[in-house]
Amino acid sequence: MLTDGYTYKDFTTGKLKRTRGEFERWSEPTGPLGARYAIFRTKRTRVCIPAYCLTPETRAALPPC
Repeated sequence: MLTDGYTYKDFTTGKLKRTRGEFERWSEPTGPLGARYAIFRTKRTRVCIPAYCLTPETRAALPPC
């Protein structure tokens, strides 16, 4: 895990964002694009980020999907 969290590109704004959640698992391919989502568990909720929005550093830090 990265020490300061996982980074991803916001789909709407294109800006870099960060989640400090703990990686939980990859989802099954879903949606109209058939994309997998990285699921991160935070204290109160789960954050689902499409694999195509993750930065290369984050993709390298996660297990293969």
